Amino acid sequence: MGASGAGKTTLLDVLALRKDEGVVEGEIKVDGRPLGKSFKRTTGYVSQVDLHEPHQTVREALIFSALLRQPAEVPEEEKIAYVDTVIELLELTDIQNALIGENNVGLGVEQRKRVTIAVELVAKPVLLFLDEPTSGLDGQSSFNILRFLRKLADNGQSMLVTIHQPSALLFDQFDRLLLLAKGGHTVCVSSGRPPSL
Repeated sequence: MGASGAGKTTLLDVLALRKDEGVVEGEIKVDGRPLGKSFKRTTGYVSQVDLHEPHQTVREALIFSALLRQPAEVPEEEKIAYVDTVIELLELTDIQNALIGENNVGLGVEQRKRVTIAVELVAKPVLLFLDEPTSGLDGQSSFNILRFLRKLADNGQSMLVTIHQPSALLFDQFDRLLLLAKGGHTVCVSSGRPPSL
């Protein structure tokens, strides 16, 4: 968490091995071990921008992602069954057959963000990176997105999330906190669930 210019997205990109410019120094380890060659394949990345094929339905987009990104040895029925699980978990059942659309036609902003998260989830990532998933959302929509992320975390999904200025209600949804100041300077690290404000 931190102000604009604090380096939240840059840090997330470095940790997700998506940074291909500038100088990156140091080591990235998971559980004290260097990252394996399959690290990028076992992670998902939800960017701030929601990019979708507008002529697909929500369900078609999720099935396409699951079939394409889960390992080839996983049976197709199992992949589609997992799509159904994600649809239920992110409460997309009512809109699963709706066209995603574009330019203010089709899904609303919050619904589109849930689809963006679901497209990454159906790939069954071990770790999910989310870059400001509440960006551009109103207070209620932001709360809903964080509620879904909390539900995912409670179901065992590991994730790293950047966020700009969460309200006290949103702040309470996170387990650990790294607070950055401008220029990427660490202000505070919380090793446990932050106290309620």
